[in-house]
Amino acid sequence: MNCRPQIVLHRNTGKPKISLILIDWGVRESFHTLEYLNRQTARRDDYELIWLEFYDRKPDALQQMVARGDRVLDKWYVLGYPNDVIYHKHRVYNAGILSAVGEVCVICDSDAIYQPTFIDSLIRAFEETPRAVVHLDQVRNDDHRFYPFNYPDIADILGKGIVNWNGTTTHGLGSLDRIHGANYGACMAARRRDLLAIGGADEHVDYLGYICGPYDLTFRLVNYHGRGERWLENEFLYHVWHPNTSGVNMDYKGANDRRGMSLRALHARASYRIRPYLRNPLLKRNWSGRLPSIEAFLAYLQTKSEPNWRNGAQPQVTDDVYWVERDYLGYNIFCHANRWAAVPEMTFHPSRASAGGYQDLVQGETMADVQAEIRRRGSPRRRRLFSQPLQHVPLRAWRKSRRLLASLWPEKSPWE
Repeated sequence: MNCRPQIVLHRNTGKPKISLILIDWGVRESFHTLEYLNRQTARRDDYELIWLEFYDRKPDALQQMVARGDRVLDKWYVLGYPNDVIYHKHRVYNAGILSAVGEVCVICDSDAIYQPTFIDSLIRAFEETPRAVVHLDQVRNDDHRFYPFNYPDIADILGKGIVNWNGTTTHGLGSLDRIHGANYGACMAARRRDLLAIGGADEHVDYLGYICGPYDLTFRLVNYHGRGERWLENEFLYHVWHPNTSGVNMDYKGANDRRGMSLRALHARASYRIRPYLRNPLLKRNWSGRLPSIEAFLAYLQTKSEPNWRNGAQPQVTDDVYWVERDYLGYNIFCHANRWAAVPEMTFHPSRASAGGYQDLVQGETMADVQAEIRRRGSPRRRRLFSQPLQHVPLRAWRKSRRLLASLWPEKSPWE
């Protein structure tokens, strides 16, 4: 594949509280995010800034910022993939998790505007809820007057062109459908040891290209330690328009629910999955408890051929059945080959559906169609005594015991 990974910058940052993982895939024109993240009320030693590029690219503007010598960045790694390969953000996430030394890893938008209180808000959040998976929503403005980026005031961003702000908070945080209303890809924070415990980001080919994000980690972390997501309500990211932005993005998209969420991630959420479908072999400790170095990770990339990542070779519609939503008014909702179905059972088999083998079967072109029909019908006519397959019962009991233990165990800040 002619992958040419490179360490551009690697500074010893001691033991910071926070490691910020910022990624690029050959698209960033402006690097203003680094300026905002270097103007924080938190001590600079409390956090490190890690920049990772998927392609073989080192922008002049970023090099000039780093050359100033005022610690704009702490670490900069180039994975060095050729341009004829579709980007895979989850592999970049894993490189960031492995190179991080902070107790908490933050995967966040690398072209957003950050308030000076951003880092302090994250530190306080983990002092209050150490086991939480913390998210911040993003306030977005689609007016073209901010492009090229011209350092607007927050008040200006909240004015003409605002798309998801109601005056006090985002529409997503007030939505009953937060999965689609809030921006799950804007900013996710979790303890590094927990990210490693679940096997890191899933490198399955479904996450190739645009339909991907740290919410894969969120859903599996919630399944792992039984703690819910926490969305901060007093701290936000801000984003202004640029070409190929969300809503008009033309990049390759893997299996998704047509509303921007990966079907594989939703399946992991509904099925209580913890492990990745495709785990990077370097995201685990050896017999002595040590993790591979970032140098070992980059060397691994040169030996790993990814033929399915090349333009034109990516997979088309698969035969996988995705469990998208659990117990919607008594039904479980599935997607198969871009068709939607719901049954009162925990599994769905397309062949059985074709043969008329389900008494309570709902089908439709979209998930919204299926949900509307379920609401029209009401609860399913009958429930089986064991609606969950017997092989899932031990997992269910194990998860409940973990939640009970977590509730009894005193919470401590990750840096105490």
